[in-house]
Amino acid sequence: MTEQALEASARGFVSSLNDVVAATIDTDIRFVAGLISNGSRTRIGASRKQSRPDGFPLVRAVDDPAAPALLLRATYIVESARSEEYLRVVTSTIGLWVDVTGGRKKHRPLVRLEYDRYPRATDRPAAHVHLHANSPEMAWVYGSSDRPAPDLHALHFPVGGQQFCPTLEDFLLFLNRERLYTDFKPGWKRAVLRSLRQWEEVQAVATVKKCPVVAASVLTKLGYTVFPPGGGVT
Repeated sequence: MTEQALEASARGFVSSLNDVVAATIDTDIRFVAGLISNGSRTRIGASRKQSRPDGFPLVRAVDDPAAPALLLRATYIVESARSEEYLRVVTSTIGLWVDVTGGRKKHRPLVRLEYDRYPRATDRPAAHVHLHANSPEMAWVYGSSDRPAPDLHALHFPVGGQQFCPTLEDFLLFLNRERLYTDFKPGWKRAVLRSLRQWEEVQAVATVKKCPVVAASVLTKLGYTVFPPGGGVT
């Protein structure tokens, strides 16, 4: 994929992300893309606004709009797949940051969903959660085994493999379901679910390309006639 083709594909991804933002959050901040790493990859994140924190402000009815307590952060690094037919995510971070000081200090993370296609540690799950909290029970588990307890947010709680991982849409639904943030625009959930279905279809295409024999077997069991590339019928 050429640099121009990568830019075009990234614009398509950015457009779909911005459709979700526009339908759910009352903000003028949008996702933007910029080439990195000699033009082979693109970083996608929130557009920066002077004097504003880096991210999407989630303004609740009880908040001062000038100093929102909640901040949604979402960043992606994407590249072209080996087939050069579509984009794939290299890394992503989606999370909720909180400021309990009324704007006097920087927002601090509460929960982060992360994805790393090429993890540095081979036993680390590609998709994982970091929870910024305290757990006396976890401290006891480590301490009773004479081991120092790590910070809870240092643990990588697995939530999916390389092909399937939580999305921005999943995270917005989580915020609403757990009542962390509920001041979305009217009709927001319908737009989020529609975007989520589109994402699932894209992932289905990628899975079929990765496991064509399995896909052909399933289609055959469903009554379809599948012709392999070399001819014949499966």
